[in-house]
Amino acid sequence: MSENVRLFNEDAVAYALHGKCVASDSQVFLQFHHNLKIARSDRGWYYWCAPELDLIEVRPDGRVVGYELKGARQHKSGLPDFPAMYDGIGQAVAYLDLPTICEGQRRLFEGGVFDGVYLVCARERAKIDESERRVLGVVPIGGMLALPDGQFETVKEAPQNPIQNVGAKKHFLQNLDSLEKHGNSGRIFRRIKERGEAYFNRVVASL
Repeated sequence: MSENVRLFNEDAVAYALHGKCVASDSQVFLQFHHNLKIARSDRGWYYWCAPELDLIEVRPDGRVVGYELKGARQHKSGLPDFPAMYDGIGQAVAYLDLPTICEGQRRLFEGGVFDGVYLVCARERAKIDESERRVLGVVPIGGMLALPDGQFETVKEAPQNPIQNVGAKKHFLQNLDSLEKHGNSGRIFRRIKERGEAYFNRVVASL
């Protein structure tokens, strides 16, 4: 059995969160790459994303939420190394101004698409220390813990994105078909599903 199957890594976190979002009738898009050019003749614009957007949720009410995911890694001791909240705060904050919608070299909208952004960290148990809580409290993002059984604990609700551009959000929602390869029928999801199912099958077998 590979170490990736044993670890509650980013793919397993993404698979679990995907299931949680889909259960709420949301549309989900995974690993939305930076510099994604739309190769269709009827579109003269493209998206620019840096960092990569790990998971995008479009809720039934039209709210768009971004999730920066941090999974466990293998420590040199052989034990899982769970990430600290500090590890992903910079990337999650960058989501507030993404995705950039460009036409040629010109940015069409100043500000981001997301209504709110969460940093999601894999944890062995539903607990963060007070230092992490203080740091999370001063940035305009929410925080969630992903637990090895596939459950999630919200430690801070995502506030309204202070630099959201409503025009950018409207444009994004009108062009969700441009994200098709990042949705449920795409190769990216199939790979994540395969790895996520392998992890959770191991969890069930160990009970």
